[in-house]
Amino acid sequence: MAEYMLWIGIFCLLLFGYVYCIYTAKNKRAYTIYFLAGMGLGFYVDYISFTNGYYSYPAFYPFTVFGLPLTMTIAEGFATAITIRIFERVKSSLKGSLAL
Repeated sequence: MAEYMLWIGIFCLLLFGYVYCIYTAKNKRAYTIYFLAGMGLGFYVDYISFTNGYYSYPAFYPFTVFGLPLTMTIAEGFATAITIRIFERVKSSLKGSLAL
């Protein structure tokens, strides 16, 4: 039960991070596409790895699709969009400070 609560906490942090990205982004459509692409690519890689036996998931996830936790796939989409947002922020802050 403690592992499930920890996972819910991590999932909520990623959810709030993604909501913040959407709220502050000028191009909300792009971050929605990043989210969906991250979900799709994450699901694909997880599915291939899971079916080949490279790893498994604990049984505490309530919703699964083909044996993969749905919240894990959604969290991968959140993480992809957040990572791209962080990269763009760092890139824009370094752009003015570096003389290339």
